[in-house]
Amino acid sequence: MENTIRWGIIGCGNVAELKSGPPLYRTPGSELVAVMRRDAAKAEDFARRHNVKRWYTDARALVADPDVNAVYVASPHYLHLEHVTLAAEAHKIVLCEKPMGTGVAEAQAIVEVCQRNGVPLNVAYYRRFWYVTRAIKRLLNEGAIGRVLQARVQLSALIADYFADDARYAWLNSRTQSGGGVLANAGSHWVDLIRFFLGEVTDVMAYCSSQASGFEIEDTLSAQMRTRDGALVSLLLTFESPASINEFDILGTEGRILGGPLAEGFWKLERRGKNPELVNFPYSGTAHSDFITELIPNLLCQQPALIPGEEAVAAWKIMEAIYRSCENGARISVE
Repeated sequence: MENTIRWGIIGCGNVAELKSGPPLYRTPGSELVAVMRRDAAKAEDFARRHNVKRWYTDARALVADPDVNAVYVASPHYLHLEHVTLAAEAHKIVLCEKPMGTGVAEAQAIVEVCQRNGVPLNVAYYRRFWYVTRAIKRLLNEGAIGRVLQARVQLSALIADYFADDARYAWLNSRTQSGGGVLANAGSHWVDLIRFFLGEVTDVMAYCSSQASGFEIEDTLSAQMRTRDGALVSLLLTFESPASINEFDILGTEGRILGGPLAEGFWKLERRGKNPELVNFPYSGTAHSDFITELIPNLLCQQPALIPGEEAVAAWKIMEAIYRSCENGARISVE
């Protein structure tokens, strides 16, 4: 059994720089030994600044590195299947960025190629491991607010112009290459957390719009969802407002849970006949830190995946139903 997970990163861009890269070399039992980016100067610069031994401009070369036993795929969405396939066929452990491919078909293909080659696959829906997320999940499991009636899930950030104006991220402005806009990008985290907190979604009704100049895919979306247990969920997403909002607001028969903005902030519990409880918490570190801290011992002990690829397939089924509803104005069942 391996005693160290030795990572190679395919796609050492902003996500690896700001969210995932540092935990891969700061976590005990984990090393970052190689990185790959098509731009040689940027690959070398990343490697130098993060004390990485080797850098490559070709994904095949990184996967073939004998010192790499795990591959983190952080390339553009449309390259996930290609890059996971390379890693799986080389029998490397795989961690793939969300939303994992550009739709249900690609996500399912990623799951299957890892199964055929007998390699572990996790998807980076890391927000499940944040302090506030776990607190909300615990309260719901304990029945703190009774039966959930409805929830509001909201994301607001002003980044549409960044996607449209920066040529390096032109793929994010393409439905074919990204899978979609605000929903497939940041919104996929919220779809995953809706399932994590409230269970399976049975049907959706949604509207999309694109109001940013030069933005080809949706920058604003509103979806109504119904869960298997009958809860009604409003999902509100936009990349066009200067307001910074990341929050869950869950109402039940016995009270309310409000949490935000999740990476840091607070959670508040209001219950029938009791004083409100408010817990503030600081920023816990680089976004992937809590997830990677638990992922490494999980991989070293060869335990079942923390967030298996099937979770990404399930999220994509909901997102594809939302996009179909946006296109034809009808209520769509989630297959």
